Amino acid sequence: MKKLAIAMILCLSAASGFSQCRTDRVSAHKEKQLASSVIVGTVTAASPVPEAWDFLDGVNYTVRIDAKIHGKARANTEVTVFSENSPRFFAMYVGQQYVLYLQPQYGRNQVDNCGNSHPLDENLSTASSKQPKLTASRGY
Repeated sequence: MKKLAIAMILCLSAASGFSQCRTDRVSAHKEKQLASSVIVGTVTAASPVPEAWDFLDGVNYTVRIDAKIHGKARANTEVTVFSENSPRFFAMYVGQQYVLYLQPQYGRNQVDNCGNSHPLDENLSTASSKQPKLTASRGY
């Protein structure tokens, strides 16, 4: 019985170690303070990046900045956002608009998959009389 209890504890602790995101997420306010910029942008291109000696492989996304929420980014400019092929991968799709918390890491702009970056809600159509709300929180 004691061995069974020890085995269950080890399995549960190992499983939590492999989880992708922690349960205590960083708040949008805290992530905004840590980010170099928070933007609303539309992905215009995606290109694969091969593995190098100092970086994992991944995808470079070209993002047109539609609006700035925080930081030094300027509207109507483009920024490259790298997403590595790892559990922290933040998948984006060409033509889709996102709220992105840009974090410079190793000379590249990156987005934390476990953070507050998210696609803008497609249910907010431009046909409605309201402007889309530029939220800075995850859309769950």
